Amino acid sequence: MKNIISITITLALFIIAANKSMAQKYENNRYGLALEKKGNNYVLKDAATIERLGIFDIEKAPADMFVPYKHKMKKLRPEDFKRCTTLHYIFKEYPNHKLVIEVDLPTNKTEKFPYMIWIHGGGWHGGDCLGHKGISTYLASHGIAGIRVSYSFPSDGSDFDDSYQDLKDALKFIRKHAKEWNLDEKNFGFGGHSAGGHLSSYMAMTTKGTKLLVAFNGIYDIEHVKPGFVPQKDFTYFGTTDAQRAAASPVNKVPKNPPYVILTYSGGDYLVDQDQMPRFEKALKDHNAQVETHYKDYYSHAGFIGGSDIYEDMMIHVLEKAREILR
Repeated sequence: MKNIISITITLALFIIAANKSMAQKYENNRYGLALEKKGNNYVLKDAATIERLGIFDIEKAPADMFVPYKHKMKKLRPEDFKRCTTLHYIFKEYPNHKLVIEVDLPTNKTEKFPYMIWIHGGGWHGGDCLGHKGISTYLASHGIAGIRVSYSFPSDGSDFDDSYQDLKDALKFIRKHAKEWNLDEKNFGFGGHSAGGHLSSYMAMTTKGTKLLVAFNGIYDIEHVKPGFVPQKDFTYFGTTDAQRAAASPVNKVPKNPPYVILTYSGGDYLVDQDQMPRFEKALKDHNAQVETHYKDYYSHAGFIGGSDIYEDMMIHVLEKAREILR
C-alpha cells in the first residue's frame, strides 16, 4: 500500500507540472515555479522538495524567485498562432477509449509541408493533444505542419509496449493521409515535453528517416533514474526488470545516423534528474549526431515550453531550426 501511495503522489506531481492545460491554483515566478503567499511575502510552494533533492540553494536564489510573474508575449503575437487550420481525427479505437490526432496545417503555403509530430507529457499517465497546441500551431502558422497524437495509459490497462504500438499506429495513420494533408513525407521530426520528451525521443531514434528531435526536459535512460525522481522502479509501466527498462530507454536506441537533436533541461526541475540530458547527449554524440543542449538555472520542469520568460525565445529558436533541418 505504501508503494501505491508513493506512486500516486509522484505521478500526480508529474502530471500537474507537465500538462499545461490544467488550471493553476498558485501564482508562478518568472522561472515557472509555483509561489504561495505567506503573510506579506511569497515562498516557493515546493521548497521542501527542492531542498530534499538538493535542486538548488533557496537561500542563495535570486530575489525575483519570490516575485509573482504575469507573462505577456513580447516577441510573439496572437496571430503567430492562428495562420493554420486544425483537423481532428480518431485514429484508433479500443473497447473503452479512443485515441485522437489533431493536425495543424499551414494556410499560407501551396508546396508540401514539412511536419513535426508532437507527443504530449503527463507522467505516461495522463495528458492529451492540447499539451503541445501552442508550439504546434506556432510552427504550423509559419510553414511547419504539426501533428499532435495521443496514446494509451496504465489506467487503460496499457504498458509502454502498448503506448509505443499506439504511436507507431499513429505514424501509419499520418502516412496514409500524407497526400491528403499535403505533407512532405521526407522531412519530418518528433517533439515532446517530459514523458512526451521520452516518447518522442524513442520514436525519433526508432523511426527511419527522422530528421529532427526536439525534447524538452525528457527522461532518456529509464534504467538509471536517481532516487526521488521519476519514474522510480515501482512504476511498472516500463516492466519490472532492468532489461525491460533498458529496452524502453532512448539512450539505448540511438541509430547509426541520428537526427539533429535539440535537448533542454532546467535547474529548477525537481521531477527529472539532472543526469538524463548529458547521458543522452553523450550517446548521441558517440553516434556522430549533431546535438544542441539548452540549460537554464532555476527554471521549472516546464519553463522552456510556457509560463516563464524564456519560452518565447525557445519557440522562435525551434522554428528557425525546423526551417533549417526540415527541407
